[in-house]
Amino acid sequence: MAIMMLKPMPVVNRLARKTKSFRLCLSLARRSCVQCPSISHKNKNLRKSQGHGDFWNQSNLRIRACGNNVSSLTDPPVRWISHSSPRQKAVEQQSSSDQNSAGSPTTDHQPPLPVRMALVSATTAMATPAFPALGFLYLVLRITVPDANLRKGMEGRWGSLLSFTTWTVLPKLYNGTVASLLLPCAVGNAVVAGGVYGLLDVACGGPNSANASAQKVLQTPWIAGSGIGAAVGYIAPNYVYGPLIENMYAMEGMSQSMQSVMDVRLATEVSVATGAIAGMILHKSLYYPINGIPGIHWGYFSGTALAALTSALAYVYYGRKDVGLPVPEGSFIEPSKIEIIDSITRYNNGTGQMETYSLNKQQFIGSFDKCAEGQKIADASRSYAKKGKAVFDDRLLAFVYNYWDVNTRKRYPDHIVNIKTREELQHNQDSMALTDASVAVILQDDSGIMKILASIDAMNPQSKRRKQSLPKFKDLKEVSVAIELLMTVKGSKQEQPENVQVPDLEQFIRKRCPGLVLYASEEKYRGESVESQLNTVNWEGPDASDAMRRWTEIREGETRRTWRNRGMVVATGVLLAIVGSIFQAN
Repeated sequence: MAIMMLKPMPVVNRLARKTKSFRLCLSLARRSCVQCPSISHKNKNLRKSQGHGDFWNQSNLRIRACGNNVSSLTDPPVRWISHSSPRQKAVEQQSSSDQNSAGSPTTDHQPPLPVRMALVSATTAMATPAFPALGFLYLVLRITVPDANLRKGMEGRWGSLLSFTTWTVLPKLYNGTVASLLLPCAVGNAVVAGGVYGLLDVACGGPNSANASAQKVLQTPWIAGSGIGAAVGYIAPNYVYGPLIENMYAMEGMSQSMQSVMDVRLATEVSVATGAIAGMILHKSLYYPINGIPGIHWGYFSGTALAALTSALAYVYYGRKDVGLPVPEGSFIEPSKIEIIDSITRYNNGTGQMETYSLNKQQFIGSFDKCAEGQKIADASRSYAKKGKAVFDDRLLAFVYNYWDVNTRKRYPDHIVNIKTREELQHNQDSMALTDASVAVILQDDSGIMKILASIDAMNPQSKRRKQSLPKFKDLKEVSVAIELLMTVKGSKQEQPENVQVPDLEQFIRKRCPGLVLYASEEKYRGESVESQLNTVNWEGPDASDAMRRWTEIREGETRRTWRNRGMVVATGVLLAIVGSIFQAN
């Protein structure tokens, strides 16, 4: 502040000697002070600093403050001597101009109404899983406190009850499956809470309302917080939960069920009271995000708070591995796993490795280990389906089917998963193994044959099954010669050798290996036949005459074995006849 030096005022001093003259001077000084804004401002500071007790001092100070004005009535103007520096004057002028240009305090720290509503909605949705625990505590108090016997029995146990609710019930409610079940309730609470707050905010004129009563309503937890919470506790269960659950979870008739529950007076009381208590608690936590912090733009504080709440909501309701509606084991199969539940192990001629082949996708889908994973999932679903129940590829439908409406299987037949039995998978496994092994023999892939044999024996460790599978592969070389000639004759443009009968070749092959798939027209699964596999590797085949020669050798050997077997049968019959005659003679 500038240091002001006031020259003596001789006129005022002379007037002060006489009471009447002094009063006249004082009146003139007061009038001059009222007319001058700067002097009036100084008078306010003087009254604040000096108080109202000493009339003489106050009057004298007022006279001194407006001495220039009084002197102008009687004496020449009094000079004011200022010791302010030019730099200080410039700073004071700039401050004064800034204050005048601003007009009103800035509100950049306060978020706009849509952001405030979003903060209320997100916080309510985040707190929704805790509402049942709060309602449970209220219900216990509601039942025990009015009853003297129950109240006496609960003495000393309130701490245990609170500990049980906090450390046991509350974590279970925020568990992934339960949180997913409460998702429609969270959405309903968020919509109603945000809407009610928005109406109240607009009606009161916002947090910076000029109306003191309206601002008090918004700032008081037990008025605004409890009021909004009670409104949510009544409106959401009665009018919002049912339609949301029906649309989100396809649970038909939920609106009527919720209405029946809320018709019970105690249920409505617990819901409204829980909402009021929760609203009062949440009001405190939302004070700074909604009102902001002066000096900090709302985007840095309130915006960050809203982003953190959104991330937390995504994590609680969607972001964890155990998130999902609770369903019985085996009643639901994830769509991404369906391709491996009906899978077998096959030899891939392209890679030379045993891989997992999906019967559903009809293609190789990965390493050998995927088949074992798929069979584990399939076994759980087979065990569940033995009870005559349906297995779904949608968790929501599985939840509704098991806990709400058994007719879901009739309304959504496209989402029912049909799982093959182990016998069906084993039949497909054996058939494709024979086909793949015959192709490996034709391509002279000895390592592939050994891998196929090892995989078949690993899938069938029983000794009986092992004895059944091995003889088929011992005959594969002879069968492969017949297949090679058959494919050469059918695919070759050269003249066919004499004495080649295609039906005889087909009969020989099917007799030796009944499950083998020869032609693409016989395929149940794409690319499984011998014809398709040979075409895939661009197999050209041997010379027809050479293939015919090897086939002739096999046929001759087959003929010799046939006559030998017949001779053994005849010899055995004759021997048995002789032995029988000897026994009859004795």
